[in-house]
Amino acid sequence: MTRTIRRLIFYGFVLLFIVATPPTILYAMGYSFDWTNKKLVQTGGLYLKSVPSGAQISVNGQPQKTTPRLISRLLPHSYNISVVKDGYHSWQKNLPVEAELVSEARNIFLLPTNVSPELITQNVTSTIADFLSSPGEKTQQQRAAKIASSTAGWLLNGDNLYYLPKNNPVLYRTDLTESIKDQISQEALPLGKYQLITNDGRRFLALSTSGDLYLMNTDGVFEKIASQIEAVQLTSDNKKVLWQTANEITILWLEEFLVQPYRQAGDKETIVRYFNQKISQALFYPDNEHVAFVAGDQIKITELDGRDTRNTIDFISASNPQIYFDEPTSYFYYLTQNELFRVKLEL
Repeated sequence: MTRTIRRLIFYGFVLLFIVATPPTILYAMGYSFDWTNKKLVQTGGLYLKSVPSGAQISVNGQPQKTTPRLISRLLPHSYNISVVKDGYHSWQKNLPVEAELVSEARNIFLLPTNVSPELITQNVTSTIADFLSSPGEKTQQQRAAKIASSTAGWLLNGDNLYYLPKNNPVLYRTDLTESIKDQISQEALPLGKYQLITNDGRRFLALSTSGDLYLMNTDGVFEKIASQIEAVQLTSDNKKVLWQTANEITILWLEEFLVQPYRQAGDKETIVRYFNQKISQALFYPDNEHVAFVAGDQIKITELDGRDTRNTIDFISASNPQIYFDEPTSYFYYLTQNELFRVKLEL
């Protein structure tokens, strides 16, 4: 091989290096060419996670791999996403992808299309919670009811009995032996009867018989946050409140939420609204990112993620059902015409 040929080969590799290096670097930095707009842009991505996992992902109708999955190098656009698994209702949503960012949907919950409820018993005449209570729990409730019989409202939570004195509704804590008495709130609620709500004695809600809802702030003062409320629930992690009227379900975020879609403390959103149908009951699903509710004779489950279309599934049809989640066993119960059924759902 002559010196001239060697030089040509060397300079050829140099030229190839000069030509190939910039595109390689740009590719490594997440750039791609947008042929529609004829320009170089930085890409983004999608991260999708579902329960159950192993669901097929499609992006704009093009099959991808299965959940959980990070799909990278997507041009900044809005994408139609579908997540499908045999035997389950599908999930669909349009999500935007922005340059250098990953859009996430971490709380995709796929419900089975064919549900086979298990009949537990017939002739149930109490609430589901009362029916499932052990004899010991029922005895404790009876003792608590006797101690708090003359109060404006009370709640037994573990070994703690929280109550509001009738003529001065300041929140107190005692036990079933009445050997302690701690004042919890700093100011009294308006006179009236109340339902108390707490999970572990850290956050407290009080719902009056007239439908006024109060939340105790960090200073120990109950602040009115809603009115005309029929029912209320606090999530197990104390970060969200659900309240229900005859036709709406609203969620209030009590703390900053750092999973997409992001939320700030104090954010509030009505997630269900019906104009011609009554909502008789609503409960947080144990993942705290979905809500089960009863509208007419239909049990439905909807997601909190309100980006684009909110996925809502008709789960079970039953006559005037009452619903209940038992978190320790992961069973979903419903009571209809005095018959109690349960369904095992994945978490």
